[in-house]
Amino acid sequence: MVTHHPAKGVELYREDDAFVVLVELSGFDREDVDLRWHDRHLHVEAERHDPGERSRVFHRSIGLPRSIREADITATIEDGVLEVTLPLDDREREGRRIDIT
Repeated sequence: MVTHHPAKGVELYREDDAFVVLVELSGFDREDVDLRWHDRHLHVEAERHDPGERSRVFHRSIGLPRSIREADITATIEDGVLEVTLPLDDREREGRRIDIT
């Protein structure tokens, strides 16, 4: 079994019937993170303002090549690593029948 970790900030890999995205967000709390799915892109934004210190801002947009079951996307953050699981939409694999007239 391969252990995954976002060595360079972001890691994307496929596991069974889902894509998994890992994002290194050390120093950010769950409340600092805005996570959105739109138009086959995962958008991760984090912003933290600590009094007397410089503000920290993080922004990444990760495009995925397949349709995702939006309602089944899950995300957790633990030990400074955000993990987002994006299940693949099997309907895309089946395609759509095209009638010939």
